Parts: sequence; C-alpha cells; structure tokens
Amino acid sequence: MRPNLNQLRVLSALLHTPNLTRVGEALHMTQSAVSKTLAQLRDDFQDPLLIRDGQRYLLTPRAEELKQALPEMMRQLEALYRPPAFDPAQCRRTFVFASSDYVAQFIYPLIAAEVARQAPGVTLRYRLWQREQVHQLADLPVDLVSTILEEEEVPANLCHWPGGEDGLAVVLHRGHPLAKGEFRLQSYLGSRHLLVSGGGDKDTPVDRYLATLGHRRQIWAEVPFFQAAVGILCHSDALLTTPLHIGVQLAENAPLTVRRLPFALPKQGYRMLWHQRLDHDPAHRWFRELAQPLLEGHLRSYVVKGMSIWNGRDD
Repeated sequence: MRPNLNQLRVLSALLHTPNLTRVGEALHMTQSAVSKTLAQLRDDFQDPLLIRDGQRYLLTPRAEELKQALPEMMRQLEALYRPPAFDPAQCRRTFVFASSDYVAQFIYPLIAAEVARQAPGVTLRYRLWQREQVHQLADLPVDLVSTILEEEEVPANLCHWPGGEDGLAVVLHRGHPLAKGEFRLQSYLGSRHLLVSGGGDKDTPVDRYLATLGHRRQIWAEVPFFQAAVGILCHSDALLTTPLHIGVQLAENAPLTVRRLPFALPKQGYRMLWHQRLDHDPAHRWFRELAQPLLEGHLRSYVVKGMSIWNGRDD
C-alpha cells in the first residue's frame, strides 16, 4: 500500500462522519469520488472499514482503531509538508562565510555585528576564498561566498545574487611621482607593481588586456593580504591595481591616493554564491538576506565616493 495523504483525509472524515454525501460536501468532492476513494481504501487496508446497515454505515473494528490513531498521524504527516518556522533568536547554527581578506576586514565585522544582534546563538566561521574554488563549492564546508564573478561564469549547481559592479583603479603613495599630473600607459608599464594574491581574482583583466598589446607588468612584490599591501605602498614606489572601492577604503586611513587606470577596461561584477541544496533552507535564507545588503551597500557607497573624488579633481 502506498500512503496517500488525500485519501487519508477522506478516510478520517468518513470515520468521524460515516456519510458519503456529507463528507463529499465537506471536502468539496462528488459522492462518486468519495465512493471510489472508499473502495480504494478498503483495498489498501484489506478491510471493509464501513459496513452499510440500513440507512447508515457502521465502523468495523479496524476502522475503530484507525479512528483513534489517525488524527495524530494526520497531524504528524501534515506537519511534514509545512515549511519549518525560523526564529533567528532561537537559532543555534554555525555559518561559514568565505570572501577576500578585504571583505573580512571591512564588511564581515558589520555582518557579524548584525548576526549577533538578531541571532545571539549563531556561530560564525570565516574562510579565505579563492576564485578557482567555485567549482568545488558543493564539497566545501562553506555556506555563503562573496566574490568577483560574472553571471555567465556561475556553475549550474550554484545559486547567486548580484552584488554590484566596480572598475579597477591604481593605488599609490601620495608622494609618488605619478600621484599627480599626466598618467599614461607607458608610465604604468614602467612602474613596479604590487600584487595581492589572497582572496580572489581582482586584477587579472589588466594582465589579459596588456597581453593583447604585447605588454606585461613588472610584478615586483606579492603579498597575501591588503593590510600588508598598504604597508608596502606607504614605503615604496609600487603601484597596486585593485577595484576602486577597495582603493578608496584603503586610502581613508593611510597616506595613499587612487588614480584612474591609464586605459579603459570593463567593470567587474560581484556575486554572492551558495549551493542550491541550501536555497530553500529558512536559516540560510535569513543569513544571506542579512549579508547581501551590507555587502552591496558597502561596495556602492565606496564606488560613489571614489567617482566623486575623481570628478572633483578631474583625475
């Protein structure tokens, strides 16, 4: 026998109101449909269940047993189909968030503070993200990723939300000879460059573009984190090519300035990613809906600030 929730609803109604016409009216079914369902139930349970006695139906002993047991069983079965309720304040779950170290330093604290406010029982874990891990996300202990990725690059097994877009810029010391005045491609190529290797693919479009011209940058030094990059930029003549919003943020608390690239490149898209197995999970939905506006809002505000600085000084 295959359990059928709709048939069990009819059975429950018949056991409490053994009248085919009245049950049909209550369940918005024809008497013929109720009769056919009863026939199927009799076959499934191998028992007559309801025996006609004159103008009425009497319950068999098996039907009497079912009448007592079925209401609780029905409640449990129907509960399986109801979406689970979610209350952040009662949540006791660990979420793993992955991103670049820039997000970890400047935006992740905002996410953590909001999580702590709404869900004090939730635990957070952070993981440094690398772009090449996108095809491995199903096998990684990661709930949510913030990264640079175009929509067409997202694997089919991942869900995603757009998180805004930004173009690349050049960060350098305020006393650098290229901090003011004309800034051309040859000056860019003749400079030493600093590379931040940790947390994603932020400046590869530059190298791809230069390769089409037969050029390449001189990567003078490489560091894993942006904080280390700030220290080197402050004490050297190196250039750092990075998204505008990152450059503006770094320059707020260090003697750095941000200049336009001396050549045009398309903007890069940002995405929030998660595996599709988590898409309908209420707790995960709450977490991503909490994180997304903080991530996108931070990016947007610093892009606007950077463009305002450039427009103000005609950089």
